[in-house]
Amino acid sequence: MLVGLIWAALAPLLLLAPIAGLARLLRGTRVRWPAIVSTIIVLTPVLGLWLHDRAQFVGVCEGEGKPVVFRRDTADGVYLNSGTSNSFGMRYVQEEGFTWMEAPSIYTRGSYVRYARDTTGKITSSEIASLTARFEVREEFSQPYAHTGLSQTRVVDRQSGAVLAKGGSANFDGGTAKWVLGAWGSLSCPSAMRSSDDWSAWYHLAKRTLR
Repeated sequence: MLVGLIWAALAPLLLLAPIAGLARLLRGTRVRWPAIVSTIIVLTPVLGLWLHDRAQFVGVCEGEGKPVVFRRDTADGVYLNSGTSNSFGMRYVQEEGFTWMEAPSIYTRGSYVRYARDTTGKITSSEIASLTARFEVREEFSQPYAHTGLSQTRVVDRQSGAVLAKGGSANFDGGTAKWVLGAWGSLSCPSAMRSSDDWSAWYHLAKRTLR
């Protein structure tokens, strides 16, 4: 893990060796400013690869990353269809204002669990045979490209199948150039630091749609 962290931070230094080696070769020629020329020669393909993969990542962000609410409604609870429903998903009853939440049971295949928050704030759970929630919060992960991972959230009306809202969070690992760029080539959208409004709109999508 420590080696990985060091590589992520210092990976661009790996480019110094080919730049220095090429500059040494060019000094014996008529090329002026060998250091500058060698830097351009080495960095141009790296930048080209990064920009190509970044363009694909940006396309994912523009197509799926922007949070959009098509229609609002009200609900006291939701069905959370997520692999993290019994862990991170508990925020829907702890922070998002819903009084109850239904989720797949991690103990009984084909069954569901209902989590409810009482007036004291305590959360209890009980198994239920079938879902009662009208609205589903669907969280899915996909990988449109080898370099891009996409976490999508959709709020769906289970009665009509209509999508009330959608949004996503994408992460770019730097693509083919990541081996020499490390963490410096990675990006995310929406970024919690650079675009807090979009990030908050995605993170609180269900609350903004149904509360």
